[in-house]
Amino acid sequence: MSDPVDYITRLRAEAQNPDREGAFRADRQRRRLRRASVGAFAALALAGLATWLVTSTGERPADEPYAAAALDERLWPDAWPATTNLPLRGSPARTWATDAQDLPLPVPAAVGSLSRGQVSEGLRRAREFVVAANLDRVVLRGGHPAQALELLDPQQPARARLTEHLRAPGLPDGDPTEMFTRFDPAELTLADEGIRVRGRMAFEAGSIPGQLRIRADYTFVYALRRTEPLSEPGPAPDTEEVARVVVRRQLVLLYAPAGSPGVTAGKLVPADYRRQLGNHDCGTVDGFVHPYFSKEAKAADRPWPVVDPYDESTDIPAGPLRCTVPSRT
Repeated sequence: MSDPVDYITRLRAEAQNPDREGAFRADRQRRRLRRASVGAFAALALAGLATWLVTSTGERPADEPYAAAALDERLWPDAWPATTNLPLRGSPARTWATDAQDLPLPVPAAVGSLSRGQVSEGLRRAREFVVAANLDRVVLRGGHPAQALELLDPQQPARARLTEHLRAPGLPDGDPTEMFTRFDPAELTLADEGIRVRGRMAFEAGSIPGQLRIRADYTFVYALRRTEPLSEPGPAPDTEEVARVVVRRQLVLLYAPAGSPGVTAGKLVPADYRRQLGNHDCGTVDGFVHPYFSKEAKAADRPWPVVDPYDESTDIPAGPLRCTVPSRT
């Protein structure tokens, strides 16, 4: 323990120090600055949180990117654009199949004069066609859907008609997107992990002996980014926006394992095909699907009905493509 006499001597010396008041003032100033800094930081944090809450509850424009850089991207409001980091963020399709082999087929059974094995082969061919027309990477990058066309019966007019539409796309009824999903490689490229698909098939005996009638209903979701170097900035620094497209297709395909006049054995005949494209500029007919990015969608004049592109409860209307505005992608 210190000597009491020494302690009292030090106190007297400090009291007589001419710089004593200045040291006290400097110490008080430092404490005030520390308190002010802590308060300002807390205020900024609360302001950022409050602003995000206001934004996410819709009291400000839904796409106003407040505090995006400070918020984990998985927690961003769904109204903010998805990015290449999480291309399926906020989409119900994020848990769907990513691979063609994950698409289930119905359990085959003999129908009419067709055996169980023949029905199984017809279903397999139908799935091959759906995949070749909508999931083949070459086709998605704008390539010619040769494999899909090869599965179609060359003796039937549908194959020649689709080939002509691919060669010379245009209005009123020459739009290749009626059957094939393709994107212009000069403008767009698929984001990593940016494809999802869900669907189902059913089958029954065809209207003529030895024919199988297959009904297919599939929904595809694609996340796309601008082809470099024209990337689209995301809502936070160092993020790149993706545009999502939802394509639903309903097909009726006929399959006959044995040949008959005018029919090629083992080939498919598309008897009916309908499509609904969510987030597509349907005023452009050049053989490609053209999605809107967020700024384009906000500025575009789209006087069309708003629909949920994920709604599979009703059939797609027959006839030419009906322009719609997706409520979500």
